[in-house]
Amino acid sequence: MPIAPVLVLRALAIGVALALAVALLRAPARARRVLLPLLLCVMAYLLRAAPEMAQAPVAVLLPLSIGALGFPVAFWWLVRNGFEDKADVPPLAWVAAGSLLLTGLMRTSLLPGAAQAVPKLVAAGFVLLALWRLWATRSGDLVASRRKLRGWLLGYIGLHGLAVLMVELQLQGTAAPAWLDSLNVAVILAGLLVGAACLTGADTRALDTLFGTEASAQDKPAPAMEPRAEADGTDAHLLQRLEQLMTVDCLYRDPELTLAGLAQRLGLPEYRLRELINRQLGYRNFAAFINEHRLLEVEQRLADPACDRRPILTLALEAGFGSIGPFNRSFKDRQGITPRAFREQRRAAPQTD
Repeated sequence: MPIAPVLVLRALAIGVALALAVALLRAPARARRVLLPLLLCVMAYLLRAAPEMAQAPVAVLLPLSIGALGFPVAFWWLVRNGFEDKADVPPLAWVAAGSLLLTGLMRTSLLPGAAQAVPKLVAAGFVLLALWRLWATRSGDLVASRRKLRGWLLGYIGLHGLAVLMVELQLQGTAAPAWLDSLNVAVILAGLLVGAACLTGADTRALDTLFGTEASAQDKPAPAMEPRAEADGTDAHLLQRLEQLMTVDCLYRDPELTLAGLAQRLGLPEYRLRELINRQLGYRNFAAFINEHRLLEVEQRLADPACDRRPILTLALEAGFGSIGPFNRSFKDRQGITPRAFREQRRAAPQTD
């Protein structure tokens, strides 16, 4: 009996995904933390979607179903960590991921007909949010090669994922036609092959593009205006002007400050300002550069007894943060403690003359 083409494609896709996962075991920790869940979810989806798995025991189907349901979350996690340089998971994301798993695993037996669309809608929400963040944060991305990857993700993983969710919603649990199943697996295989070509080459440029090096300034930023390397005459002059705008004019206090607005004040093209902040100061994201100045100001004021009566929220807003939530997360990421604990720690420290 001849082997169906879709079985060959599925086996190849799973094999490539597995090879990529094994190769990533030697990658930096941050890359493993982000890409391995995505690859595991892809393999789970490919296995769970196979018609031959319909009669598999629950002990096999349950982990595969969880992995397949988790792909939209893993894609969102890739965008948040790899393109926005954020390693935290907001509480709402935990709630949405939990509801996705719960309703996705219950849909065949306990959910009424209309409610069976809930997991698909939640999954689509994760994908749409990831696509929106890819688009909305593109101007603040200071890594030129990473900005180019955004278009590929928008056009491939995102749109393909949405198309799959729409088709599954339309089919309402019935098996997809053989030709459509083959096309879906072929598209996944093509993406995996491209990923393999980029991530398993002789160098680490692809991983560095997404996650930086182990000593990345984004992980533990240096002082906001301290150059990473010796600057030439032009760059040194531009860095001096940039430092004046940030430390004397305090432009960072404007919560609406954008890279385009700062470039206009410097009289530079946007791409040139991106190069300056990324190559000379080591930042991969414009928001991280601006927030560094804001955090330094708040830290100085929290350390000043004269500001003890000022509410922390007021200090954060005056420094340019738009709300208390992002400020608290950024402060804790930087200091390891909350702003309130930072202030109390300073009050409790013995005073010296």
